[in-house]
Amino acid sequence: MAFHIIEGNIFTSDCQTIVNTVNCVGVMGAGIALECRLRYPKMYERYVEICQKGQLDIGRLWLYRTDSRWILNFPTKKHWRYPSKEAYLRQGLEKFTATYAQKGIRSIAMPLLGADKGGIDPEISLSLIQEHLANGHEGLHIEVYRYDPTAHDDVFERFKARLLRETSVHIQNASGLKPKALENLREALQRDDIVQLNQLLQVKGVGLATLEKAFRYAQAPDATAHDLFAAESATN
Repeated sequence: MAFHIIEGNIFTSDCQTIVNTVNCVGVMGAGIALECRLRYPKMYERYVEICQKGQLDIGRLWLYRTDSRWILNFPTKKHWRYPSKEAYLRQGLEKFTATYAQKGIRSIAMPLLGADKGGIDPEISLSLIQEHLANGHEGLHIEVYRYDPTAHDDVFERFKARLLRETSVHIQNASGLKPKALENLREALQRDDIVQLNQLLQVKGVGLATLEKAFRYAQAPDATAHDLFAAESATN
């Protein structure tokens, strides 16, 4: 096995599986969860359904598969309003170690669980991850990411290039974006301090609905935005 600690952007990892930290009430509104909501909209829709049915809870991991990437949705808090707890991380990590081989997970990249919006000290999070994963998992490649807000993101670069290259009229007609919303977004994309998708929500006048419409448009191969991802499976 291999265990690496990396400072960067988790979405640039070559690992088969990425961990998405979530709550159990169906909200993906910030951080890595927001990025996953944008990149995997069908997964987000299914996640909302699962939460509404009460099927996601602490210690229950949901694996979503696409042709290019698997996403392991890992609950680190009950409700988005409330903090994470070390016990929640332990339950999830114990479930992962007991099931990853059966689920076919060969390599995994995870953030410092609960350390961003969850309020857990990053070093405590890392210690818990190391305690459960640093040894004894033959054949499993593990990358733990310390988030770097300045790290490169190739999806963001493609998104930025397309939104700045094509005409406003064309983008508005194809995406449904309102002129002012598109203007705010394009101005934000020209700023040097914005290098990742989630950072656009810090800009006044750029809301989640605007970002979702723009991202769907930028991901589509033509003027009609569509979802690129489909297959999914669950693990309880």
